[in-house]
Amino acid sequence: MEYARRIWGYVLELIFPPLCLNCGEYIVKSPYSHRLLCRDCIELIPIYETIFYNPKLTLVAVSSYESGPLRKLLHAFKYEGLLGAKEIIGGLIRRYMSGVDLVGILPKNSVIVPLPLHKSRFRKRGFNQSEVIAKLLGEQLKLPVAKKVLSRVKDTPQQSKIKSKSGREDNVKGCFRVKDIECFKGRTVILVDDVYTSGATMREAAKTLRKSGAKKIVGFTIALAGL
Repeated sequence: MEYARRIWGYVLELIFPPLCLNCGEYIVKSPYSHRLLCRDCIELIPIYETIFYNPKLTLVAVSSYESGPLRKLLHAFKYEGLLGAKEIIGGLIRRYMSGVDLVGILPKNSVIVPLPLHKSRFRKRGFNQSEVIAKLLGEQLKLPVAKKVLSRVKDTPQQSKIKSKSGREDNVKGCFRVKDIECFKGRTVILVDDVYTSGATMREAAKTLRKSGAKKIVGFTIALAGL
């Protein structure tokens, strides 16, 4: 059902004139235009110029989830399957990397790992948005992406439906498993997700990776909520 809906959405994108998800205006075709957001709304998305350090997790965030255009883009990407968002997301990553020396903090043997979906949710959605972002990041950093090594073994309720911090931590406790522990020994792992809210999911995945021998974990997200 979800797959058919995404195909139909793609057909509609081809048939009807593209309207900006944020402002609703017709997107005039140009070398700088995209089918989901107009150029003006893309330029409204703020780009961070820093890396967030804390004792538990180094966090790289491209922008803020408070940005209306970015929030609408990620929602359409994640829940409506509008994969045309990839082009804009890739551009945002490039803008971020032009102002922050991300390459400088990463050893050459680093590996990129997308946060996995449980297999039942993957079947329903048809794709993993974190895998798409991880591939875009890998292309720009020229680093490998390990897609199948970290798995989600518990089909937990969506974190967005749980309000308390402790409830979110309990919800994801023990939900990840590493299939090949040799993959991460002594390496820096860039753990990728689309949105970082409470951080419970990423911290739990990071804990699992550390137990498997990862030397350092760097979280990477397109949008940071609650800053």
